[in-house]
Amino acid sequence: MDLFGVTHSVYSLSALINCLCRMNHVDFAVSILGKMVKLGIQPNVITFNTLLNGLCMEGKIKEAVGLFNEMVRRGLEPNVISYTTVINGLCKTGNTSMAVDVFKKMEQNGCKPNVVTYSTIIDSLCKDRLVNDAMEFLSEMVERGIAPNVFTYNSIVHGFCNLGQLNEATRLFKEMVGRDVMPNTVTFTILVDGLCKEGMVSEARCVFETMTEKGVEPNIYTYNALMDGYCLQRQMNEAKEVFEIMARQGCAPDVRSYNILINGFCKSRRMDEAKSLLAEMYHKALNPDTVTYSTLMQGLCQFGKPKDALNIFKEMCSYGLLPNLVTYSILLDGFCKHGYLDEALKLLKSMQEKKLEPNIVLYTILIEGMFIAGKLEVAKELFSKLFADGIRPPILTYTVMIKGLLKEGLSDEAYDLFRKMENDGFLPNSCSYNVIIQGFLQNQDSSTAIQLIDEMVGKRFSADSSTVQMLLDLESQDEIISQFMRGSSQRRKIK
Repeated sequence: MDLFGVTHSVYSLSALINCLCRMNHVDFAVSILGKMVKLGIQPNVITFNTLLNGLCMEGKIKEAVGLFNEMVRRGLEPNVISYTTVINGLCKTGNTSMAVDVFKKMEQNGCKPNVVTYSTIIDSLCKDRLVNDAMEFLSEMVERGIAPNVFTYNSIVHGFCNLGQLNEATRLFKEMVGRDVMPNTVTFTILVDGLCKEGMVSEARCVFETMTEKGVEPNIYTYNALMDGYCLQRQMNEAKEVFEIMARQGCAPDVRSYNILINGFCKSRRMDEAKSLLAEMYHKALNPDTVTYSTLMQGLCQFGKPKDALNIFKEMCSYGLLPNLVTYSILLDGFCKHGYLDEALKLLKSMQEKKLEPNIVLYTILIEGMFIAGKLEVAKELFSKLFADGIRPPILTYTVMIKGLLKEGLSDEAYDLFRKMENDGFLPNSCSYNVIIQGFLQNQDSSTAIQLIDEMVGKRFSADSSTVQMLLDLESQDEIISQFMRGSSQRRKIK
């Protein structure tokens, strides 16, 4: 156009800006805006809206807000698209409160929000778990005669499900249908997933069947959610049935589908079926991922077969999959708990050679493993190394150390460490108290146990069943039992 002397217009340059923004070249698009100004062509609202959208899509919210203000400075009145674009950008970057402020400013300036504006705010509030606030916006839009759409309802139904408020989610679902807003696949999938996570798998199956009766096609996420629900309840035959229905309906299972089923079989101690699914994945040219292998390894370790888990680990590496810290944690835990300390240390060395530094979870597993194997000094060295490396051990690691020291009969060291934990800013929890009380009772130190029981009760913690049983099993238990019963009475008063 320049070469042939064709005059540029606001329309041609706005079209160019739009193209550049859609191709993720927003910086070039901004430079075109500068060219427009130099040529004396006044950009219009559409030009600014296009650039606002481009900046927001690339997460440049600060620049978008600046451009919005520039638009106002030039005397152009932002319209509903201008405001909604900025609101959407703010919401996408987690600035919900600022988005709400822009929403209020929009109304103050006489620009009426539409269903997209409201739905954007509602969705962001729900993601921030502020579902009650989202419900207020829903009520407001209905009062103003703005009809909520399926996206609006899906956001709030999902919000209630995430909070475990299934009754509210179901009520809203019925309200949605009552307003002639047809639920879609996403709506039904959200409900199925929410019900399954709360253990209401029978109700989830009813929703699934209602969905198909209404002609709404389930997708892979729906099937996976229902399968996962059955697996969580150890109803593996029903989970396999859903898997087969999915395949028959032409919805090809993905890696996640197999991972869900493999995890279910591992948790149900049906390892042969879990391994056969791995073979089936390869047969169907579906590449297992690190989660697939890690799940199988965990199942084998829990089944008492860490050596078989190591073979799975080697197979995984031979296929070019890189093990992560979770994979190593599973194997190390399996080796340590079943007495394969040499293999555990070899694995740790191999991990360090690959420049993968152990985290606190791995150190805690190793410390516990050393105590199981009776290697007290190695456990102490590992614990000291944490501080030398600048790692602050959490309560769990302290508790593992305290338990190990008590097991070795080192009551004084365990007690000192328990107090050191408090000095380091970690307040003992119920588990810590029960572990140390049980240790002192095992070591026949009832006076310290009484002191700790009194302290535990004073902090509103309760003795677990193992602690109670140990108290009842003691031969000379009168003093301890009376102290414990006084503590129980105090707890009842507190409650």
